[in-house]
Amino acid sequence: MDRKIKFITMAVLVILLLGAGAFFGRSINSLWCTSTQALNLGPTIKPEITVPQAVMNLQDAFVTIAEQLKPTVVNISTTQVIKQEYQPYEFFFGNPFDNFFDDFFNGQQPNQQRPKQQKKYLERKLSGTGSGVIISADGYILTNNHVIGGASEIEVTLSDERKFKGKIIGQDPKTDLAIIKIPADKLPAAMLGDSDKIRVGDWSIAIGSPFGLEQTVTVGIISARRQSLTIDNQQLREMIQTDAAINQGNSGGPLINIKGEVIGINTAIYTPTGGFVGVGFATPINKAKAILVQLIEKGKVTRGWLGVEIRPVDEAVAKQFGLKEARGVLLNSVMKDAPAERAGLKRGDIIIEYDGKPVKDTMGLQDLVAQTEPKKKTKVKIWRNNKEEMFDLVVGEMPGEVKEGEKNIIPGQAGAGGTSQVSKEWLGMKVQPLTKDMANQLGYESAEKGVIIAELAPGSKAESAGLQVKDVIRSINRQAVTTIKEFEKITAAAKLSDGIVFDINRRGRLIYLTIQEK
Repeated sequence: MDRKIKFITMAVLVILLLGAGAFFGRSINSLWCTSTQALNLGPTIKPEITVPQAVMNLQDAFVTIAEQLKPTVVNISTTQVIKQEYQPYEFFFGNPFDNFFDDFFNGQQPNQQRPKQQKKYLERKLSGTGSGVIISADGYILTNNHVIGGASEIEVTLSDERKFKGKIIGQDPKTDLAIIKIPADKLPAAMLGDSDKIRVGDWSIAIGSPFGLEQTVTVGIISARRQSLTIDNQQLREMIQTDAAINQGNSGGPLINIKGEVIGINTAIYTPTGGFVGVGFATPINKAKAILVQLIEKGKVTRGWLGVEIRPVDEAVAKQFGLKEARGVLLNSVMKDAPAERAGLKRGDIIIEYDGKPVKDTMGLQDLVAQTEPKKKTKVKIWRNNKEEMFDLVVGEMPGEVKEGEKNIIPGQAGAGGTSQVSKEWLGMKVQPLTKDMANQLGYESAEKGVIIAELAPGSKAESAGLQVKDVIRSINRQAVTTIKEFEKITAAAKLSDGIVFDINRRGRLIYLTIQEK
């Protein structure tokens, strides 16, 4: 009986083992088949993935744009020769005979006259690379001025690897744009679009030679439109911001829309590391179109000029000057014998209309004037003495380099000049009368009248308004200030909620400053 039970038990175990073996065998075989398929060692099954036609059309659009626009984009290699002065007879550790003469001749070198050394120069060649876009079939190429500026040699490489020597035709440092030309014809030229029509969120495509890698295409969107920004101490205005990858060497290449039109010239990147971080900037193509003819025909750009220094009209200025709303620009100063002065404009005027167009802000006026052809007669509407007045003005030509002239200042304490009269503190500052001796010492005209800031508390409201020690306050809210008594009377009635306007003389430069708290 025991043998029979044992036999049955063994049979059951055998059956179970066989079943388990068959099961695991099938599992292992399944795993093996799966792994071989993954390694392409066995038959594969085509996945059933449906790509929307719209996606395929978009992909085809990028491919088409790349195929059509790449031939219009060139690589620009530059060479700049720099001369460095060096002394040919300098010893690395000094003159080896100095110690000898010190020991035996008390430092006197007998009958020795050191030969007069002539200056020697060592020439170094610096190489650079950038991009450009062909804008005409006869070889005109648009690029950045900083790509070719200072170059002694320019080599242009086309998409078909042909190389040409480039010649600088025109440069405009103000917009950082330039035109070069190569001796070639029947070239493919890019179509220039309308940068005023771009929208944040539109597709953007950059083509260029980042790090010298030619014919590189990157895609992104228009991230923003920037009115003004400063990169590497250079002020850039009205720039297109994009997250399409832009790196060193992309400068001068085109930024393109989904239609294949050039909407900008890649100009700068923001990067704390030196590489791409998703923030690039392009100069709008409309700025280039506005100056192309001048660059090609004249080699430079001539712009209109009024000869004034301006500042925005904020709520404080509007209220104190009698305007119902903050609009226009305030004339900080008017240069002597400049077009504005000849037309009758004065310091303190507010320009509200130029050539029939409303003036919204300082940048708006600068653009309107710059776009005006020199010697053109135009009309300027201003706000003066609580009423509008119209003036006829002949626009001048902007000088090549405008520098703010500031007088040299003799350092000295604001309290110098033999007076100890100082006002009470107001908005964190104290003032004292401006005497003739003090004016002469600090570089002001002897006829200047006002009170001078003697003390200014760090972080005070006066400092936040932009006031500085040694500034001469000529008036407050358009009321003359020449004595401490006048200063304290006017400031006692001034309200921050209404806004306060300071008329300042800062070492010969007349400016308006404002402060307001609601």
